[in-house]
Amino acid sequence: MPDSPNNFNLACEELLNNLLNRLRQADYQESEINIVLKAYEIAKEAHKTQFRRSGEPYILHPLNVAYILVELDADLESICAGLLHDVIEDTQVKADDLDKMFGSEVRKLVEGVTKLGKLSFSSKRERQAENFRKMFLAIAADLRVVLVKLADRLHNMKTLKHMPTHKQAEIAQETLDIFAPLANRFGLGHLKWQLEDLAFRYLNYAQYHHIEELVRENRQKREEYINNFIEIVKNELNHLTIKADIKGRAKHFYSIYNKIQKIGSEEIFDLLAIRIIVDKERQCYEVLGVIHDLFRPIPGRFKDYIAIPKSNMYQSLHTTVFSSDEKLIEVQIRTAEMHKIAEFGVAAHWKYKEQGKSQESRSKYDLQLSQLKQKLMDMQIELPDAGDYSKAVQIDIFADEIFVLSPKGDVYPLPRDSTPIDFAYHVHSHIGDHTVGSKVNDRLVPLTYKLKNGDIVEIQTSKNAHPSSDWLNFVQSSSTKSKIKAWFKKNRRGDYIKEGQNILAEHLGRSVYDELIKKDALTIISQKMGINSEEELFVQLASASISSQQIINRLKTENFLQKEVESESKKNLIKPKMRKSSLGEIQSLKNLMHSFAKCCQPVPGENIVGIISRGRGVVIHREDCPNLKDLDLRRLIAVSWGLNTEVGHFATTIEVECIDRIGISRDILDKIANAKLNILDVRVITRPTRQTALVRASIEVPNVQILEKLIESIKKLSDVLGIKRYILRSTNKSSK
Repeated sequence: MPDSPNNFNLACEELLNNLLNRLRQADYQESEINIVLKAYEIAKEAHKTQFRRSGEPYILHPLNVAYILVELDADLESICAGLLHDVIEDTQVKADDLDKMFGSEVRKLVEGVTKLGKLSFSSKRERQAENFRKMFLAIAADLRVVLVKLADRLHNMKTLKHMPTHKQAEIAQETLDIFAPLANRFGLGHLKWQLEDLAFRYLNYAQYHHIEELVRENRQKREEYINNFIEIVKNELNHLTIKADIKGRAKHFYSIYNKIQKIGSEEIFDLLAIRIIVDKERQCYEVLGVIHDLFRPIPGRFKDYIAIPKSNMYQSLHTTVFSSDEKLIEVQIRTAEMHKIAEFGVAAHWKYKEQGKSQESRSKYDLQLSQLKQKLMDMQIELPDAGDYSKAVQIDIFADEIFVLSPKGDVYPLPRDSTPIDFAYHVHSHIGDHTVGSKVNDRLVPLTYKLKNGDIVEIQTSKNAHPSSDWLNFVQSSSTKSKIKAWFKKNRRGDYIKEGQNILAEHLGRSVYDELIKKDALTIISQKMGINSEEELFVQLASASISSQQIINRLKTENFLQKEVESESKKNLIKPKMRKSSLGEIQSLKNLMHSFAKCCQPVPGENIVGIISRGRGVVIHREDCPNLKDLDLRRLIAVSWGLNTEVGHFATTIEVECIDRIGISRDILDKIANAKLNILDVRVITRPTRQTALVRASIEVPNVQILEKLIESIKKLSDVLGIKRYILRSTNKSSK
């Protein structure tokens, strides 16, 4: 053992005395303190033969966990559960014994922590997903379970040096991925930063040490700047008789590291940070005015989390200003009660509840906790697949949030980078399903617009509108994606199946496709690909979740495609290889002046003809150009694309008929941009009597195959009624 038993006993007694003193300072009754002492004695007796890897008696661990909970102002039941959290798992004490001695609440908390302790979050992906589900179900039952578990994890991280190196990395990663975000979600800033910094130290010690040195080297100058800033602010607030507690605050190492990674430089502008604590909410805004009068604020760096709190009930004003020394200083302004919630979150809530203090804060926090629990339970229903649930939790529960408002002033939390579509579905599925456009801050915006904190969002709906499959490419919330997919499964599944069948038949050839259907080959490979049925295979193909090539590759692997069939398949799939030419080489016209007709705009791969024209040589038309019937057919000559023609840039125009809604032209242009094609011109022609519009886009394409692929992609937009190549009808029949 690294130390003597006497020293361990002294350490244990000292920690116990400190814990009891903290309880008395927190106005606990002697009868309650006696219950805590009883829990300690039970735990000490139960663990008396157990030692930790450090060699210290095991009882020091639950005693430290309980002390962390006391520091968090946790309630009596949570503190007792902290002392007893390992007795069911590791000793002869039974759950029924805890029920008899401490009541059902303590028993349930200890059982909840015990269950969480059995979960391994670093196991295989599919097991980890299921463990996420179990964990959140446990939390939804009693959120105090997570409080005890986080205190347990914090002390384990503080003593992690005694574990083997590989276990250190595993536990640290688990802490950073799961437990630190969990602490943040429940407003436990006091725990979050400690967990992050401890995990960071074990996962990337070189960077941790570098930042440690960076902070140490600048400490003296930093303190001088901060003290000067505080002195100026204090003098001004004294004149206004505003009582405030002003202190410099430390930036945590992991936060600094993330900032360096984000901006790619060690010029960390908010290493200098000030926190101002005042008595009343009104004074927060008064102090903000003083700060902005004294120092020049940085545009875009002000955030009002008092008017619009974070979902974990965090409230504060944030601003960044230039000090008198032209140094950037980040300032946080809040009341003492806001500070309590910011540091202790969930724990502060139960303290208020127990003491009957701050009824307003208590009711607000009850509402937030209730909404979080409901969100977790709703996910269980909407996302029955464990993998989807895990991903949704990480996006919707752990992700950074923004807060937007309805025109009536209701506040809605959404994942960062959410769109008006996310907002619409968050309000109600019916609104999302019938969305046609949106206004943000009274300005029309596309449905792809990324919402920002404080935006006022108004959704425009139409009873004839419905979701677009393209929305799945830009919405952020997992719940939104789930609701959009549910609509398509309910309303458009038949269309998707037919479209998927046609796509595959076109690539394979109809005879090959029919033969595969007879052999049930597609049913078999669906199962091999982890897809529920043949119909679902077609749905996923039509919705671009999988490609024809993936299906064909699987058919080859399972020996359903013979060599001669494979070669036929390749004929359909492989695009003609062409050599580069600025204009496009035409067979037999190499030395003759020729140009392309502006009316039909032919591109390589299409059937073409030539018309001998005065002064223009040969004008190349598409074979199906309707203007040909108005021309002198005696001037017609046979031409074809040259074998040495390669992909170049050929102008052509498509015309899309669609429902006239805000954002539809942007949706179409996004499809063109995603295909990496150059846009030459766009015109939108509205037809109010029909409530439709024509979007006419001139683009450059390399060949007809790419053009056809684009047209198929645009067709999948649900508000598109039709699409065709635009033909400019001739008004001068003699000169073509």
